[in-house]
Amino acid sequence: MSPFILHPLPAGEVDTDAPVTRHQIAGDREPCRRCLRDAVPGDRLALTAYDPFTVRSPYAGKGPVFVHADGCEPFASAPGEVSEQVGGRVLSIRAYDRDAMLTEASVLEGERFRERATELLGDPEVEFLHVHFAGPGCFAFRVDRA
Repeated sequence: MSPFILHPLPAGEVDTDAPVTRHQIAGDREPCRRCLRDAVPGDRLALTAYDPFTVRSPYAGKGPVFVHADGCEPFASAPGEVSEQVGGRVLSIRAYDRDAMLTEASVLEGERFRERATELLGDPEVEFLHVHFAGPGCFAFRVDRA
């Protein structure tokens, strides 16, 4: 069994009616944070601010995320399952302790995600990981031990 599991939107659902939300039509490969699938051209998307932290921390704060504007099925988390959004992207993996204080961070090709996540979660001080798309810095998903 794999030592990790992915969680989309760990702090609850996105508010697509928030005043800062922008609605747009997908151009190419915008990543939905609810279903953890890439949008296809023509999908209606909502781009809004989201704070993925479930524990208050100096590292907490809202950042941009896309979700399908008309809803979608949340990613069915299963131990070891990796989203299609991991491959072909550069990711930032940030490790946090139980107080949501950053302990380590890595930037890597998505194809190395599984190895690095397993390594980081092997540290008993690490409570969870947040993964971001490194270029734009947008939150992607949370990773916990399975």
